[in-house]
Amino acid sequence: MNKVTLKELAKVLNMSVSTVSKALNDSHEISDATKKIVKKFAQERNYQPNPLAKYLKLGRSNSIGVILPSIGNPFHSQIIENLHNYASQHNFNLIIMQSKDSEEIETKAIKALLNQGIDGIIISPAHETSNIELLKKIHESTCPVIIFDRINYDLDTYKIGVNNFQSGFNATEELIKGGRKKIVILCGKNIGVTKQRLAGYEEALKRNSIEVNQNYIVYCNYNNSFEEFDNDLKEKIAYLMQDRATAPNAIFGTTDTLTTRVLGILADLEIQVPAELAVIGFANTEIANSLNPALSTIRQPTAEIASLSIEMLIKLIANKKNRSQIDFQEFKLDSSIQLRKSTDLSS
Repeated sequence: MNKVTLKELAKVLNMSVSTVSKALNDSHEISDATKKIVKKFAQERNYQPNPLAKYLKLGRSNSIGVILPSIGNPFHSQIIENLHNYASQHNFNLIIMQSKDSEEIETKAIKALLNQGIDGIIISPAHETSNIELLKKIHESTCPVIIFDRINYDLDTYKIGVNNFQSGFNATEELIKGGRKKIVILCGKNIGVTKQRLAGYEEALKRNSIEVNQNYIVYCNYNNSFEEFDNDLKEKIAYLMQDRATAPNAIFGTTDTLTTRVLGILADLEIQVPAELAVIGFANTEIANSLNPALSTIRQPTAEIASLSIEMLIKLIANKKNRSQIDFQEFKLDSSIQLRKSTDLSS
């Protein structure tokens, strides 16, 4: 079946092409009655607007590119859902790409989005310095870029995430309140959020007169396969638990991936949670309460992160000429702690 054109709609309706176009785009110049007639007829004829023609006419595609490490991560999947909700309210479409924590894949994703004429990019970088020069060039001369979650401070734009330092501090404080002082922190290697969450962890220890043990700072490589990732983490935890005198009694996971995988690893090692090791960490998973034991988590406000990301990006899209004069800011939102059985020593 041949695609119905705007010109053909106008001919059958005995209207000008301009009138039909304005009616389909909800122009204030067209009456509601005419809009209703045009839209009903267009729907009956299965009319689909030509995105390229619209882009050439308006200089906009009404499409936003989103790049994040993994769509399978609960935190990221919640971000996508909320981004979609807020973008659609402003008549924008999303094009979702994932980097799989690889700078090379991320580069290809960025270029693919540019080839589709997107109006802006919302990105959680693969690692703390990935594609920084490319993103700078795009932000300055092609389309605006917003960063969320994994903040890259070298890019002068809006940055949206939680207060990572305070979140790391609060999580560590909760473990210390429970009587745990030998706390392992699991960190993603080269992940943008790691430094601030680690700094919060170290500050909480210092304020409680607990010496920072470098052996308790464990880095994990996100570029490994799931099997390699799990085996590496299992080996590191098993090694730390060998000597009872120096063995840790708590674990703090700084990312969703680390936190949600550690309970299974501890079960494989036959380590009792929370009796031997209390566990808390970042995790937006809805099944935290169904795990055995139920997992104590630090939750990030995904709806607020998504809302601000869309709001700030649309602001930049609309202010193309004055973008260089904008005083960009970083939004540090509050996370929330939900304590469950994995840190409960009273049971």
